[in-house]
Amino acid sequence: MTGRNRQKFYQAGFTMIEVLVAVLVLAIGLLGVAGVQLVSMQQTTNSALKSEATMYVQSVAERLRSNGGDNLSATDKAALEAMISADLGAEAELDVDVNGDEATIELTWDERDPFADDGMSQQSLTLNVRL
Repeated sequence: MTGRNRQKFYQAGFTMIEVLVAVLVLAIGLLGVAGVQLVSMQQTTNSALKSEATMYVQSVAERLRSNGGDNLSATDKAALEAMISADLGAEAELDVDVNGDEATIELTWDERDPFADDGMSQQSLTLNVRL
């Protein structure tokens, strides 16, 4: 064969191996993006839970102030706990301690935590208020 004949058999374009490697790199990149999006969605949900918890704690503080510093009635506390359980989960707990002209309001709930061993972590919000 002469040099001319060899040039006729020269291939141009991509080989199948190059295409497979490119698809593999793309797939790994897309899996990384999907993982980041999942963590982002979980953190958005957790942020919403923290906002709701803050609103509930502030609502309890305002109710205590409107009661003239008296603790919540059993009916009011039960209604609040029912709403809190519906919004923050069944494990959520509200603790109100009134001591003279000061009150401590503590709200605990569970939220998803991708870094915890069991995937959940307990969060707590405490507000000390002067009545």
